[in-house]
Amino acid sequence: MSHPLLSIVIANYNFGRFLETAIQSVLCQCVPAEGLPLRLASGEEFELIIVDGGSSDNSVDIITKYRHRLAWWCSEKDRGQSHAFNKGFSHAAGAFLTWLNADDLLLPGALDALARKVRRYPKCEWFTGNFYRFRDDGLICEVNWGPHVYPSMLQTRNSPIVVFGPTSFFSKRIYERVGKIDESLNFMMDTDLWMKFMAADIMQVRVNHYCWAFRLHAESKTSEYENHILDQKTKERFCAESDRVMAARRYRMSATLYYLFLLTRLVDGSLAWGFYLKLRLQNRASIRLPSDNR
Repeated sequence: MSHPLLSIVIANYNFGRFLETAIQSVLCQCVPAEGLPLRLASGEEFELIIVDGGSSDNSVDIITKYRHRLAWWCSEKDRGQSHAFNKGFSHAAGAFLTWLNADDLLLPGALDALARKVRRYPKCEWFTGNFYRFRDDGLICEVNWGPHVYPSMLQTRNSPIVVFGPTSFFSKRIYERVGKIDESLNFMMDTDLWMKFMAADIMQVRVNHYCWAFRLHAESKTSEYENHILDQKTKERFCAESDRVMAARRYRMSATLYYLFLLTRLVDGSLAWGFYLKLRLQNRASIRLPSDNR
């Protein structure tokens, strides 16, 4: 039996007001069909897994509405977001893995763009893309576009980290090889995983596509914007965890590699392209949410 190309895990706890939109942002990636398997227009299959931490809102009602399209789901108390991701990945059959926070979105065409890159680079086990941040009203308020290429000669354990949360698609084999996600981490679990990949000499290939949209709202765990300011205790916990992870991974970004990286971005055109996208999209455009019927 063939395995799906990708397993996507959505972790949720009491974000029922956002969850359905996140689910729809995944399902709209596949060709129109009901039930399983989920399939891209190019024929590759993928699967969706939802791990709910025992929500007390309407989350379970939403999940059961889509249960016929899910590879696996649960709603039970867990030990936090990192544990939820590992739990979901333990049920994943995909060659590659990624996650999506319940308040965020997978952007249109992301999985098709990934599939094209996998076909072009069949030996690569780590692909990374681009993202932007948006407000609840759909206004794009921060645009991030990384390098078009990231030469392997510049990729070491102390290279600049150019991975943006769930824009990372990694093989299940390397995820297990580096020891999975550190469940003791509450803020830096993604950065810690990327540093473990880098330390293991795993090379990434860039997916030149917007893959992930990060929603800014009053309950965002780490983001400050407009009048939303993190409390001092949260800031201290975040900084302490960041320091601990950097020390544990012995990460110290090389200044030489950073300037070579900037030179690469000048040559490949990604700096200019990113600047153009910022002028075109940031604070001027409104994304169309999957559930938007306008």
